[in-house]
Amino acid sequence: MKTAFFTPLLILCMLSACGCQTRLSDPVTVTGYKLNTYVQISSYINVSRSVLNGCLDLCDTYEQLCSRTLESSTLYAVNHHQTDEIPAELGELIATGLDYCRISDGAFDITIGSVSQLWDFTAEQPAVPDAAAIANALQYVDYTKVELTPLENGNYRITMPEGTILDLGAIAKGYIADKIKDYLLAHDITSAMINLGGNVLCVGGKSDSKDFTVGVKKPFTQSNELLLTLNLRDCSVVSSGTYERYFYENDTFYHHILNPATGYPYDNRLTDVTILSAVSLDGDCLSTTCFALGLDDGLALIESLDNIEAVFVTTDGSIYYSSGMSRYLNE
Repeated sequence: MKTAFFTPLLILCMLSACGCQTRLSDPVTVTGYKLNTYVQISSYINVSRSVLNGCLDLCDTYEQLCSRTLESSTLYAVNHHQTDEIPAELGELIATGLDYCRISDGAFDITIGSVSQLWDFTAEQPAVPDAAAIANALQYVDYTKVELTPLENGNYRITMPEGTILDLGAIAKGYIADKIKDYLLAHDITSAMINLGGNVLCVGGKSDSKDFTVGVKKPFTQSNELLLTLNLRDCSVVSSGTYERYFYENDTFYHHILNPATGYPYDNRLTDVTILSAVSLDGDCLSTTCFALGLDDGLALIESLDNIEAVFVTTDGSIYYSSGMSRYLNE
């Protein structure tokens, strides 16, 4: 599972927009280090920079809601049993995560936190956790033991066993991107790009007749070599890959997408899954879910869903597309 709010870099080719509003050839852009990554919001509608700064403020607001590691966050309080009543937004996010746990039959599991906290892929010298510690942590990984009960005040009651730790790092950035899009549209910004450290959400298009162009970086390349480029409008692009955070120990490769059944990284011949969806939260959930399921089952899941497309990349460099992906490819 993704353990922080981090996804692979997507190269943005953000071009000008035109239409009934005042459009810009060069966007108004704000940047910041939020959610443990670099965030960039660019509007092609002439707008006050203070409005865009509100997007950065939203990143802080939602980090306070759903960060596993931030001691002041609501999720931290839940994981440490300091509260069992949570606001509606956090309840709805957890409910969505649990839905994808069920869809994958536990191959994706938001209760992976007891295990993911043992793995530190950002350390100066990352190391494989002690096997006994992983085995102990695995006893707390079971999404079926998390229960949400709606309350009359609109909040939720959450119950889960002592020792269970929710980790929403695999889904939170998609949720936040959707909230930022809602905020932009509320301020009449209909042409924009939201980039939350590689989770990209296009608001509108380049113009009424032209799409934005987004490039997906090729796995394990040090340069900006692209795997593919996409033509997108009102669409999210989210990737999960073994090249995001990894290290070697005793010549063995370890990456950050953990198998809830073993506590160790998945070994399923995949290096990347990229999802296209209208809702970024769906893309975020599906990128990790499909990676966990593997090529055959992951592709079958995508084909069963409406208006969702995907690209799978295997360790030998082979690329597999869902049936409707071709209409987005910039060839």
